[in-house]
Amino acid sequence: MPKLLAKVEGTGNGIKTVIVNASAIAKALSRPTTYVTKFFGCELGAQVQMNAKDDRYIVNGSHDCEKLQNLLDAFIKRFVLCPNCDNPETRLVCLVL
Repeated sequence: MPKLLAKVEGTGNGIKTVIVNASAIAKALSRPTTYVTKFFGCELGAQVQMNAKDDRYIVNGSHDCEKLQNLLDAFIKRFVLCPNCDNPETRLVCLVL
């Protein structure tokens, strides 16, 4: 998995953090990019903007790479690793009942 890259843009009330390689990270985790971005937003209490067409994923506010990497590790532990054996090679399956 590639290392998370984030870039802070803007100033004042318009400051935001762009997750530069969100698509590459999500692809490595076999999860939709929107899931990872929404998780960041929920954990940080921030709004997110997602534009898959332009491959641009934004979390409002100023957040450093270390904080986002720790949240990504929590996402992986909660939603990617197998709960029985901690194998990261899992697939997301949606069941319709």
